[in-house]
Amino acid sequence: MHRYHIHALSLAMLLGLGATSCEKYNEVAPPHFDTQAEAQEKLPLPTHTISQLKELYKPGGVVITKPIVISAVIISDDSEGNLYKTCYIQDETGGMELKFALGNLSSIYPQGTRVRLLCQDLKLGRYGGQINLGYPTKDDKYETGFYPELLVPRSLLKEGRGEVTPLPILASGINKQLAGRLIRLDGVQFLASELGQTYADPQGKEKNRNVNRTLVDRQGSKVIVRTSSYAKFAGRTLPQGSGSVTALLTYFGETPQLLILRESDVQLTEPRF
Repeated sequence: MHRYHIHALSLAMLLGLGATSCEKYNEVAPPHFDTQAEAQEKLPLPTHTISQLKELYKPGGVVITKPIVISAVIISDDSEGNLYKTCYIQDETGGMELKFALGNLSSIYPQGTRVRLLCQDLKLGRYGGQINLGYPTKDDKYETGFYPELLVPRSLLKEGRGEVTPLPILASGINKQLAGRLIRLDGVQFLASELGQTYADPQGKEKNRNVNRTLVDRQGSKVIVRTSSYAKFAGRTLPQGSGSVTALLTYFGETPQLLILRESDVQLTEPRF
């Protein structure tokens, strides 16, 4: 064999080894299964519901040391930017925020994806009065930090497709037991004093990162709609009509707040009341 060919072959082998090493070092590949049936067989069985997981929380936060597994559905969607590096899951017992630092998470785990959540080594914490699941942190301001992006596929395994049906509810029926769930408010409209304004403040987003608007129903019950000034629809003018709004229900202390996921989830197309 010519010396040139020997050197070329050696170089190709070294490059191949280098590429393999970089891939293994930098990437965390999710489990691969040949068929859906095989995937179902090899996924770890659920051990807890979301409600049971929340019950494990203690003040200061709790690192989960046991192999706890949750079966749930992704109910959030970060494609329009009103969520960032976080997502929400839901099962028959309730909903919960996952502080997972994976940008554009919905491109990998779209709304409606059924998942198995492996909770071992993650941390339960509380922020604004609501329990979330994240990562141990040294920041004294927060009980949980963001789970590193490259580790997310290790803990959030795809199970298949699930049903995402918002819970229909009146503004007067909102309560903390529903926090973290996807709801649909019927018979609401934005306050007359807010008409002509936008959802948030994209021009002044460095100063006003989030903006609160208010929905009201026929009985006068009110609820805040909180929108990031970085959301794609932040500069859109509030719709003037009445109708329904689908959103995530969150709480900050005693105050309920709605997080709209997509502008199309706001269906205020009927006349004002």
